[in-house]
Parts: sequence; C-alpha cells; structure tokens
Amino acid sequence: MIRSFGGPEVLEYTDWPDPVPAADEVLIAVHAVSVGRTLDVEVRRRGADFRVTLPRVLGSDPAGVVVAVGERVSAFSPGDRVAATSTLFCGECEMCRSGRTNACYQHRALGVHRDGGAAELCAVPEASVVRVPNHVDFAQAASMAVNYPMAWNLLRYAGQLQAGGDVLVMAAGGGLGIAGILIARSLGARVIAAAGAEWKLERVRELLGVDALVDYSQPGWSERVRELSRDGRGCDVVFENISSPELFGESVASLREYGRLVTCGAHGGGLVTVDMRELYRKHLSIIGERGASAAMTREVWQAVSDRLVPAPPVLHRFPLSQAAAAHEAASGREIFGRVVLEVDGAGAQ
Repeated sequence: MIRSFGGPEVLEYTDWPDPVPAADEVLIAVHAVSVGRTLDVEVRRRGADFRVTLPRVLGSDPAGVVVAVGERVSAFSPGDRVAATSTLFCGECEMCRSGRTNACYQHRALGVHRDGGAAELCAVPEASVVRVPNHVDFAQAASMAVNYPMAWNLLRYAGQLQAGGDVLVMAAGGGLGIAGILIARSLGARVIAAAGAEWKLERVRELLGVDALVDYSQPGWSERVRELSRDGRGCDVVFENISSPELFGESVASLREYGRLVTCGAHGGGLVTVDMRELYRKHLSIIGERGASAAMTREVWQAVSDRLVPAPPVLHRFPLSQAAAAHEAASGREIFGRVVLEVDGAGAQ
C-alpha cells in the first residue's frame, strides 16, 4: 500500500484490515496481480491525474479464488477461479445503459479509486469479475485482465480488423502489445510486430510465432512496414499505445487508404504531430478508446476459454513482499510482457 506518492520506497508491505464484501461484491483470495506502468507505477509516483486518495492498496487486476460473496451476488460462488477487470462502472448512467460501460460517466479503476488486489484479499463488484478457465494460471490471468479486453476492443471493434487484413502492432514486447498480437492472430489477421530492441523482436518470434518484424529504432521504418504488407500499400490497422512524437508520424505513414490507427496509451509523452493532409487524402481514422465494455470483456474471456485466444507468456514474477523491485522492473525497458506479483500463502492453483 501507499500513504504518499513517490518512488518505490513509498510502498509498504504491511498488515491491513480485511475487506468485507458489499451485497453486490465478491471477496477474492488473491493469487496474482500485475504491475502496470499507468495503474500502478504512475499512480504510485504522482496519482497519475486520477484524483487518487490516500492511503491506497494498489493492484488493478487481481486473479484468484472466490472465498465469499454478498447476498445479491448470483454469478459466482466460493471456490470459483476469477479475475477482476479493473474497470468499475455505475451501471446507471447513459453510457452504462447503452452498454458502453467503459465510457461510464463515473468511471473508476480498482487499485486507484478503491483498494485493489496487491493484497491477500480484495473485494470487487460482481459486474467487474470474470471466470478464469482452468488451463490459464493465475499469473497469466492477472496479466490478461486489463490488456486482453483493451486489445479486443481496439482491434475487433474500434479497428474493425478483418481476417486477412494487415495489422502493425507497436510496442510488441509489452503486455498490451503481446495481447494485440495474440488477439489479432486469433482474428485471422497478418501481424507485423514492431519494437525498439532486437532482443524483444527475437522474443516475439520465438514465443509468439511472428516472423514479420520491424525495428522502429531504425530511420524510415514505416517503409519497411509497407513492404511487409500484402501489396506494399500499408496496413489496415495500426495498434498504437505509445503516443511518442518520434514514432507517431511513421505509425500513421504505415497505414493504407482508409486505414485506422487505434490507440489507448501515452507512455511516449502523449503530445504528437499529425499531418492533416495525409489524414484526409488517404481517408484515415485515428480512434481512441478507454478499456472495454463489460460485454467485450466477457467476449474475449470466452474466446480464451474456448482456446481461440492463447494466454500470454509471463516471464517476470515477484512475491508480493518484493513489490518495490517489481515496480522498478515494470518501469524499465528490460522486460518482456507484464510484471506479476504472486501472493504468498494463497496456494497456487
């Protein structure tokens, strides 16, 4: 937990009162929770502009076993394997009533606006919980809980990615990039994976089976993307979550006519320049999305359960007591995929 904002040293490994589930909540015995750059590292550093109140237990995507349920809970029972999806929504506003729960006017995040899952126990509203299939371990489930619904929304819905289409996945060695690759392939698309380090591209080839690779640390890399596309004209979709002024222009240049750039991140700074002439002359779209609706989240987890979408590799696992080291790792560039905390005493399943 944190009582003040700052470096990893503000993280406290301590005793804290057990949460009590409300009538519409489930209580999860946490086995694993991921450490994300925005919802963990940036929240710890400065609150990440989310109006965080302190003290706060971090952890937006815990996975584990249900140990208790409130009296109004109907979909889950003690013993169920579950994960929390981080997105908390009111269920009553105009956006929620239309099914766009990720655009809820009172949108909140687990581990940011209420205590999260970097703990032995975590209480979560039933509506923000999904079942974890038996073939997925809890560390994988935690690393999927935020990224897979986001990638599903961006690619299937916002990007309208079709089988046989070309998609450029930026930051292919990150947690969201890996989700984008695996989901794009499940949709039948041709994936061109891009990263800024050769070793990450080799991991993408070895672990994810992608052979069309681009190093965006090299000048003029968008030309290589177009060469790798099916007819040399560029990609139907660019899956972008960096928003770097050095990379964004070439991401746009990687699109073919009527192409769509979909984005949800700003780790590279967030302020970019767009050539509007290129935008309208090529009939391009730039589409931003936040999270995924409850329906989209259920869809992608059903696809995982049906083994249509594989679970990701998880290479960086830390015990909960080493949360500071996990935060240091997650904030660096020497990781592949998601950093995950595993909770001692939960009992691996």
